Amino acid sequence: MDLTQSPAASVGLYIDCGSICETPASSGVSHLLERMAFKSTVNRTHLQLVREVEAIGGNVSASASREQMSYTYDALKSYTPEMVEVLIDSVRNPAFLDWEVKEQLQNIKSEIADVSANPQGLLLEALHSVGYSGALAKPLMASESAVNRLDVSSLEEFVAEHYTAPRMVLAASGVDHDALISVVEPLLSDLPCVKRPEEPKYVYVGGDYRCQADSPNTYIALAFEVPGGWNQEKTAMVVTVLQ
Repeated sequence: MDLTQSPAASVGLYIDCGSICETPASSGVSHLLERMAFKSTVNRTHLQLVREVEAIGGNVSASASREQMSYTYDALKSYTPEMVEVLIDSVRNPAFLDWEVKEQLQNIKSEIADVSANPQGLLLEALHSVGYSGALAKPLMASESAVNRLDVSSLEEFVAEHYTAPRMVLAASGVDHDALISVVEPLLSDLPCVKRPEEPKYVYVGGDYRCQADSPNTYIALAFEVPGGWNQEKTAMVVTVLQ
């Protein structure tokens, strides 16, 4: 919790899962969940949600990575109750309407085509695929053939398995802690506290990737294994400075 003097506030809900939790059958579902964020819920249509956000001058966003899903809402702190309710409703109660899912699947296919022409994006995916063995080698940007296997059931099953209390963190900036708790508790108190599943396994193995391309330019990337997270604060600070 970060309480500042700014009139603005930011609330985020973070889930400890991503493409490392996907299976061959669900490859690409994290990317699809990012695209389905803040769409229709069981309590409001997508249009209603958009109008509610616009009415208070807010901004919502979502992102998917290999190890984390994040959903954020920024607005004036006086609207904190509204922000929290919409944020949690979007994450906990998505409707996953068939037509909305199909629409976003088409958008993802367009993104895949764009990335295939983006050397930097291809290199980042390649670094993970050859650098790791196991969960971190899984692609964040799935292939079109994998995306074609995704549907409403894919989303529902992934959310049911991974969007659980042990994996969730709600954080806020510019909001009084006690005031936030009073708003959040009624909305999350019934979240099932299930046993946290075993963490996906991966090993850094290193490797080499080369791709022939019809281009006059050459793109090169080097990657090294370093300790991640802030468990070792001194090391993490050094890595942050290097970055």
